[in-house]
Amino acid sequence: MLTLDQCVGANRPSIFVVGESDVEILKYLSEKHDRGNYYVYSTTIAKIVKLKDLLEKKFSPEKTPAQSTFEVLSSILNRTFRETNHHFDTFVFLDCDMFISDRQNIRVVKDILSRYQLDMEYTVNLIFVSQRVCIPPELERLSEVVFFDLPSEQLLKDTSDNLVDKLELKDAQKPTDEVVNNLKGLTLFEVEQAYMQSWQLYQKIDLAFIRDFKKSSISKTDLLTLMETDLTFDSIGGLDNLKQWVKKSYGGWTVEGKKYNLPVLKGVLMIGPPGTGKSMMMKAIGNEWKLPVINLDLSRVFSSRVGDSEANIRRILRIIENTAPCLCVVDEMEKSFAGSQSSTFSDSGVTARILAVFLSWMQDCEKPVFIAGTSNNIMYLPPELISRFDEIFFVNLPQERERQEIFRIHLKIVGRDPDKFDIATLAKNSDDFTGREIQQSIKESLYDAFSKNEEVNTQYILNVLSKKTNITTTFNEQLKALYKWVGWNKDKKDGIRARFASTPDDMDVARIQSEIDSIVGEIEKG
Repeated sequence: MLTLDQCVGANRPSIFVVGESDVEILKYLSEKHDRGNYYVYSTTIAKIVKLKDLLEKKFSPEKTPAQSTFEVLSSILNRTFRETNHHFDTFVFLDCDMFISDRQNIRVVKDILSRYQLDMEYTVNLIFVSQRVCIPPELERLSEVVFFDLPSEQLLKDTSDNLVDKLELKDAQKPTDEVVNNLKGLTLFEVEQAYMQSWQLYQKIDLAFIRDFKKSSISKTDLLTLMETDLTFDSIGGLDNLKQWVKKSYGGWTVEGKKYNLPVLKGVLMIGPPGTGKSMMMKAIGNEWKLPVINLDLSRVFSSRVGDSEANIRRILRIIENTAPCLCVVDEMEKSFAGSQSSTFSDSGVTARILAVFLSWMQDCEKPVFIAGTSNNIMYLPPELISRFDEIFFVNLPQERERQEIFRIHLKIVGRDPDKFDIATLAKNSDDFTGREIQQSIKESLYDAFSKNEEVNTQYILNVLSKKTNITTTFNEQLKALYKWVGWNKDKKDGIRARFASTPDDMDVARIQSEIDSIVGEIEKG
């Protein structure tokens, strides 16, 4: 895809620029290309104004009779360029999504481009600016679409240094490298606002405030959420294989790894029954790697307006790229992509097109973005999506040794000393329970003990466990299907289509093999 510089340098007659900040785009054009031949129009200014004059007068041009967009375009169509001092005159239209879909405006733009093709003396460029792709189908083959990225790392550093000088900060008040790294994904205006507010509130550039500011900024899109969590690997019991793989994969993000030319991995997919720690693990990876965690909720992408869903997913992915390096988490992916194969009949192909955009992005994205996805039912995920992940892990029901870890972790969370409980007995009596069910059992036992004005003990928890229905009852058929899909390699003692997140013990291996043999037997009888 061509850059804005390349399109302007090649004198492309019609350019649609997608960007987050009008001012930054205009200042860029003014500094890089304007030789007195750039003009700006917006529906609020309601006239053509020289770019240089608009910036000098800080968007307060002199009042003159207003013109409609159609009148402005018509005047450009009928303009004579023989007497001008400049070879090309460029007209920048702001917020083009407000008027470009109008049939009359489309017609006059096509007339301008037709005259451009036929009249060698008619030298004009049109630049349409908006925050989303809004090019009408009639203009697609006549125009270029370029994306104006958010500030680069170097530009953010330069802006930070300028603001430090402006605020006359002392060494103790200056931003750390980690602060500057957290500016990625913000516009220059937002960076300035964040620094000013931090200075007013704390008399320094405070890292926690910058993170909160960035979280608020990204959340304003209503499409993404920047997650803050204190979860670490120590907060999650078991999953030794998965944890080891994540720690090893961190090498691609380090300075040493870059020198070694280690490629940054694309992502990991965690499958398994609900409540086994998949979502917690996604968040913990962000803390382990010290990366911002962006939650991509694909349900927010879909819109009732034609074309908006596709525009939303493209905008989301651009924001994620501009925030890199980062961790992008997508929870329960099957909920968003389950209907992609029947999308043509169910939603006019919207889900299929969104999946296609997402797959292309996963394949082609060159920015350091790691995707952590989860799925409770992988049978509903398209194979082409599954194959995009570097590794697939099956997060099984916790084994006895893992349940001991989980009991200890959650007893500490509620302020109890695990050593005062019979952890081994609790683990033996919670076979087939997920980590979430163990957590729920501890909570319920606390309420039982509190209602009797007693301190909770092992017996209270055992009583709750004996009455609680575990997931093998509510999720039995889906769990069998998962075992069948994952498979079991006796020689490698691991899954065939996915690796086990925990090293299976003898009892777990026997159960897995029994489930698979049972399924195979049922198929043969059928």
